[in-house]
Amino acid sequence: MMVAMKKSYIILSACMLLFTLNSCVEELKTENFYTFTGETITDYVENRESLSMFAEILKRTSEPCMANLLDAYGQYTCFIPNNDAIMAYLAARDLSEVSQLSVGECDTIAKNHVVKVPYLTTDMPEGTLGKPNMNDRYIQVSIDSLSGSILINKDASILTRDEEVENGVVHVLNKVLQHSNAMIIDMLQQDDRISLFREAVELTGFADELTGYIDLNFEKVRRDDGMGDGTDRTGQPKYYPNARYLGYTAFIETNEVLANAGIDTSSINGLIKYAKDIYETSFPDDKGQYGEDEYTNPKHPLYRFVAYHFLNRKINTDKMTTYFHIVQNTYDAVDFYETMCKGTIVKVSRGGKTGGKTRLNRRKGKSHGQTYEIEGVPVIEDEMYDGSNGIYYLIDEPLVYSKEVVDVVLKDRLRFDAATLMPELATNNIFRNGDGTENAGTRGLAYQIPNTMDYSYVENLKIYQEAVVYYQCPVVNFWCWYADEIIAEGSYDFAIKLPPVPSGTYEVRYGYVPMSHRGVVQVYLEWDNVSKPCGIPIDLTEDGTSPRIGWVSDEGKTEEEKLKIDKAMHNRGYLKGPITQAENWSKDRLARDQSNHLRRIVATEYLENGKDYYIRFRAVDEEAEEFMFDYLELCPKDVYDNPQLQEDRL
Repeated sequence: MMVAMKKSYIILSACMLLFTLNSCVEELKTENFYTFTGETITDYVENRESLSMFAEILKRTSEPCMANLLDAYGQYTCFIPNNDAIMAYLAARDLSEVSQLSVGECDTIAKNHVVKVPYLTTDMPEGTLGKPNMNDRYIQVSIDSLSGSILINKDASILTRDEEVENGVVHVLNKVLQHSNAMIIDMLQQDDRISLFREAVELTGFADELTGYIDLNFEKVRRDDGMGDGTDRTGQPKYYPNARYLGYTAFIETNEVLANAGIDTSSINGLIKYAKDIYETSFPDDKGQYGEDEYTNPKHPLYRFVAYHFLNRKINTDKMTTYFHIVQNTYDAVDFYETMCKGTIVKVSRGGKTGGKTRLNRRKGKSHGQTYEIEGVPVIEDEMYDGSNGIYYLIDEPLVYSKEVVDVVLKDRLRFDAATLMPELATNNIFRNGDGTENAGTRGLAYQIPNTMDYSYVENLKIYQEAVVYYQCPVVNFWCWYADEIIAEGSYDFAIKLPPVPSGTYEVRYGYVPMSHRGVVQVYLEWDNVSKPCGIPIDLTEDGTSPRIGWVSDEGKTEEEKLKIDKAMHNRGYLKGPITQAENWSKDRLARDQSNHLRRIVATEYLENGKDYYIRFRAVDEEAEEFMFDYLELCPKDVYDNPQLQEDRL
């Protein structure tokens, strides 16, 4: 929510502006300065003796000076540690005065406490705030079950809350917020509760896979002004990433959780035996292709056990799936993510049916005419640990790629939001940024995805022709799955790697929204240096009511008539939008009821697990119009061509 300006203000003329604040002076754009009749965040801390030490920290920061920034126009949340909190922080470092802190230390402290979106406590979700702080680290919010107080990063209590000032919201804390600068592997080594899992990480050599932090090659395409080309769908500027960070996310069992699952935790041998029982069953063809103690072999069961717990992106659970455009109290919000165990994915579910919590590999309820009772592995979201190149969560049950996951959880229509296929978007805080509104203070930013013929920001992306490809941040009034989309402009030609799925025959489906300003695209499926055209080009301006597509409204139709319409569309290579998708804030507009929500079946192909496949999109027009990629579906033959059970409409 954006906090409304409560007092009147006057824009100062550029020629009249002279801004000086004690020891830090900065020239900022004059249009961002106002004469406030009320307090700014900087005024708030300077006008209260109990916050004077934080005021001094703000003044001691490097350019751009934080005291100036928080005295100018904008919308921020500032968590302010009081003097007692800062004195305790200094004492723990054998210091007594703020003046003993370096400028760099003041920068870190100040930026750890500021978020560039205003959050009242009533807007704070229990878990993590949707926007990171100015050090690109996420702030955790939890409720103390005994006192009812709100805790920030697990142990800092809010003493004074929801103080609305002219440029944001202020909350006073009793402790200084700190974030670990340790790499994820270092954090694992510091947690004795997960010592058995940590031993498995070391034995398999998987620690070597967790050392990435930043891609230095990004410097050759970086733009100093941070701006992309042109504007996004809303007319707002596109932004350009300022770095390409690498990161990881892990879901880890404590020793106690492993023991409760019947695993012998007296030594690593019990975990090795458990891993063999699971992975020699789910990967039977690989049995015998590794030595008994060849733990560093990616096909070894212990290696697979460890690797399946990691994603090659840094992402918190609040971003892993979203309620945007989902009928929350009826359906779970679901996404799928490739893990670092080659050939595997994990299903992530969240929604009314999960009690608002995140569960992994869940299949609960009715789908395709059958009822399932797999609750999934619960993620303990209060137990999240954030390091410089990764985060890990504790989980309540063992997480494995079992035969049940392969044969039940994943034997379903698998729908992937297009941006989930690009791990770098999550790690760099591009994915699902903003709150879905179009308000200036809280809306997200569209980011251009850097790519040239010899460099791609997204490792899963192949570039055949340089063009503008960008991530359109969620806007809830847009017609798209989960409210975000991948857009391309110009003579685009690129391919994105398909996520791995269990071996079998699948319909490969491309989800999109036809609109009049879009163009024509040719789709290909690629593997083993083969590029296979997928039918005739798709006209992205053609509405579903075209006779070639055959969309007909459900209104007034019997169930039998609806089935006939669905079958006729399927025979033409199309499906309607899903009934789980309901647009706008009121969610009263189902995608199935809109003729401009379509799924095109681009291929029916046998997909072999462990092999890399790409879906390629190439502009047909010489003067290419806009292209959009909303989502991908991989639907197994057991679902789309089952003589006993009709594919559901979810």
